[in-house]
Amino acid sequence: MTAAVIGLAVCVVLLAALVAALLRRVTQLRARIEPLAASARPAPPRPREPLVGACAPLVSGVDPQGRPAAAGPEPGQRLLLAFLTGSCEPCRALWAPLSEGHRPGLPAVAVTPSPTTESSRAVAALAGDGVPVVMSSEAWLAYRVRGAPWLVVVRDGAVVAEGRAESWEELVALVTPAPRRR
Repeated sequence: MTAAVIGLAVCVVLLAALVAALLRRVTQLRARIEPLAASARPAPPRPREPLVGACAPLVSGVDPQGRPAAAGPEPGQRLLLAFLTGSCEPCRALWAPLSEGHRPGLPAVAVTPSPTTESSRAVAALAGDGVPVVMSSEAWLAYRVRGAPWLVVVRDGAVVAEGRAESWEELVALVTPAPRRR
């Protein structure tokens, strides 16, 4: 019986020594990994550069039926590019009037992500016959859209206004040119 107790005591001491060695090794590894983990953290996002005054990128893609589609203003005219999705709740406040043919004083085109990201069927249902649609994730990248709804007004190849609007009234306010001062 005494031999068994001595044997167990030796095992407990050996296990305690093993656990202490493992804890020391984990501490050493953690000290080596911490600086690497800190440098691997992504940098905070940079603020979005405004596009007003910049050249307006071409918007091309497909319509909800899969046919090639593009959007651009007529010379001398303004055009509203409404970057919308089918799943964003604030977008629904803009889809409804646009699909019914309402215009905020200028022609409008809905720009959604490509059909690989967005449901063509859902977009077609939201747009109806009231608003042309270009499905183009490339346009979202070119216009640096970070979230919907995002609105851009282009004229003569340049961006003249941009911003977020979550209601028809906010949309109209964004696209209405400010009166000129004399």
